[in-house]
Amino acid sequence: MFKSVSLKVVGDPQLHCESCEQRVVRVLKTLAGVRQVSADASTQRIEVLLDPSQVKPETLVERLGLLGYTTETAAPFTHPQMQPTSGARRS
Repeated sequence: MFKSVSLKVVGDPQLHCESCEQRVVRVLKTLAGVRQVSADASTQRIEVLLDPSQVKPETLVERLGLLGYTTETAAPFTHPQMQPTSGARRS
C-alpha cells in the first residue's frame, strides 16, 4: 500500500526554478519504494508517493539534505496525479 508524504522546503537554499524541481524529482525517484514525486518551486512543496515498507519519510529528508535542502513535514496536499492506485507499479 502506498502512502503520500508532503514536505516543505524551509530556509536556504530553496527551490528556485524548474531545474531545481527536476533535480529533486530525479534524486528521490532513485530510492527503492518511491512511486511518484512532484516538486513545486512556487509553493516550496515536495509530494512523494511511496511504499512505507521499502522507504521511510526520514530517508527522503536525509536525501534532500544531501542536496542542501532543509525540509519539514507539511500538511498533506491532494494532487490528482499523486493518488495511490491499487496494483500501481513504479515508473
